[in-house]
Amino acid sequence: MTELADSPETKFEHDISIVIVNYNVKEYLANLLHSVYKAAQDLRLEIFVVDNFSSDGSVAFLKERFPEVIYIENFENKGFGKANNQAIIQATGKYTLLVNPDVLIGEDTLGVLFNFMEAHPDVGASGCKILNPDGTFAPESRRSVPTPMNAMYKVLGLTKLFPNHPRFASYYVGGQNEDEASDIEVLSGSFMFYRTGLLQELNGFDERFFMYGEDIDLCYRTLKAGYRIRYVPDTSIIHYKGESTKKENLRYIITFNKVLYQFFEKHYSYGYSIFFKYFILLGVVTKSAASYVFSLFNRSLRPVSDLLLLNLVLVGFFLYRYSIAPADIFQAYQPIFLSVNFLHSAAYLIFAKYYGLYNKNLHSWSHVVKALLFSLVTVASITFFFRDIAFSRLILLATTLVLLLLLPAIRLVTARFFYQGSSAKGRIQPVRLLVAGIGDHTQPAIRKIRGEVDWNYDIIGLVTQRQDEPLQTIEDIPVLGHVSQLPEMVKNYRADQVIFMLEKISHVDVLSSLSQLRDTQVVCKVVPGSLDYIIGKSNVEYFDDVPVVDLEIPSLTAWNRLLKRAFDFSLSGFFLFVMFLPWIFLKLNASIKKTKRETVNLFIDSSTSQNIAFFTPYSSHRLLNTITFMRKVFTGEFSLVGAPIIPSRQGSFVYYKPGLTGQRQLNEDRLFRDDEKQRQELHYLQTYSIWKDVEILFKYLSGPRKHFTAYLQERGAAAPEKSA
Repeated sequence: MTELADSPETKFEHDISIVIVNYNVKEYLANLLHSVYKAAQDLRLEIFVVDNFSSDGSVAFLKERFPEVIYIENFENKGFGKANNQAIIQATGKYTLLVNPDVLIGEDTLGVLFNFMEAHPDVGASGCKILNPDGTFAPESRRSVPTPMNAMYKVLGLTKLFPNHPRFASYYVGGQNEDEASDIEVLSGSFMFYRTGLLQELNGFDERFFMYGEDIDLCYRTLKAGYRIRYVPDTSIIHYKGESTKKENLRYIITFNKVLYQFFEKHYSYGYSIFFKYFILLGVVTKSAASYVFSLFNRSLRPVSDLLLLNLVLVGFFLYRYSIAPADIFQAYQPIFLSVNFLHSAAYLIFAKYYGLYNKNLHSWSHVVKALLFSLVTVASITFFFRDIAFSRLILLATTLVLLLLLPAIRLVTARFFYQGSSAKGRIQPVRLLVAGIGDHTQPAIRKIRGEVDWNYDIIGLVTQRQDEPLQTIEDIPVLGHVSQLPEMVKNYRADQVIFMLEKISHVDVLSSLSQLRDTQVVCKVVPGSLDYIIGKSNVEYFDDVPVVDLEIPSLTAWNRLLKRAFDFSLSGFFLFVMFLPWIFLKLNASIKKTKRETVNLFIDSSTSQNIAFFTPYSSHRLLNTITFMRKVFTGEFSLVGAPIIPSRQGSFVYYKPGLTGQRQLNEDRLFRDDEKQRQELHYLQTYSIWKDVEILFKYLSGPRKHFTAYLQERGAAAPEKSA
């Protein structure tokens, strides 16, 4: 062990230098910096942010919020190791913390590790317990130096199959309790607490490792220099797992597995035969190829299943249409017909890609409907004009109709039961949300969450951080209990997500809660003090303001009005046709003739209104009132999707018919303030398309429905409401 600069006589400008390398993760980094300042206590900190040529405006974003940080801007991506070294040589703290930007530290983390290093001068570096965003223990918190055997176990997948086995999981110190402090060989590169003198003497990271593996190499050289490396589980952090380097592409898989070979080539070249070295290389290449194939399979599963279902239904209707036995399919299904299968599959894939069905709109049933309808039109047109591949349009239509039921249903089921979506945008079923942490920002945060029109959050309760705080109601949302009761509240109220308000709730409470919720399916997120965004495991959701008035309102264009009228006319006509006999029966009923009717005046715009007479009491005559309303829709006075049925409501500034349902009506139960309700209506008008009407009507029919006359019961004698 060599004598280092941090001897008792040495005076340091700072206690801890913190080095963070950023690449396009400004929100996560801002969140980390908030947690660092909370954890600073009386420690003198020096913070470096090295930006690796981010394209998301990271530096400007961060400088505005954290001007005291030292920024090093690179004009190319220099890699993780080289970027860290740029700050390491400038560090003036007694200790240097190398930390990833997608990390959240506890209030006690810096203090615990600083005091530990002060008490153990023979320890060159230390790390703490690392938690995944779901609260589970991250095995990379402590690792062993790669050896040919544990590398082989990892490459063959035995480490993953037997995570607690002392031999097969020796790379991750398998079998040792996660709360047991111990000497280890390798720290996680996401969080390394080093003596600055040692770090500078070792010249930081080996820059030949562009990304991944440099942490293993640095720890190995630390051990060779005669210093211990210690795992300290007395404090913990959350690691959001490489948000700046997404891990489902070939480049990541090759780079990550390549470092194992690089490490062996550097440190074991003279200890093992050339045959064994290339055996390890073969294993790494095989593992890379297998990992890529597996990730490709996962990405292809949905489109392949869609195409398989499409072609099975198409062939099935062909057999039914021409009364062909399944055993005779290969004789009857001429090769020319396969071109129709190919055309239909290709058209569907093209439109599915266009509408983002396999990425951002993975669970969107409305975009499935669009892709199916446009692919039907495309294939029907081609088979009509090219007689050589003529195919029954009736079979194509029947196939599309069946798929219009099956594919959206599959997406609804997977979204409801198998997909723990981290985002609330575009969800069919509302995300049941608990908000933990009550302070000055709680009320504005609730308003922002409810005001985001594209989000489908249902805030079911608030959680206080102090046990002596009286339970109350904020923005019509009850305070359910203390943060220590969070696991019981998640279970009892069937919460899907928990959002922690970092303005008030401590990081220690967040970390503790994550540990307690580790065996649940709940998704945990945090909101920094700025209230600008919500951070989750793999996404950042921004609070965006919707403008009050757009210069162009799509709902008023001639084309959209024509489509909306055709949509209303056809569906209401079908409904009235089906209900014709029941309507005649009800009209002949003597008791119905004596039923009282109440005339309601409903505005369409600032100067136009329509009268409609509803049967009372409303709750006893829902079918009659629905038929009455649908007659108005059929004649064009009202619409299926539109404004709520509110008597004495002031006229809208735009042409906006009352509707059976609407965007506001779907969200009424979770809206508390009038401006939130008006925002829903404005968003509908400003982003209107016929597909939005289809989606809203589908949500209305598939979810718990509130009859449109409920507004008459609730608001009959209420003060007039201002319209959008």
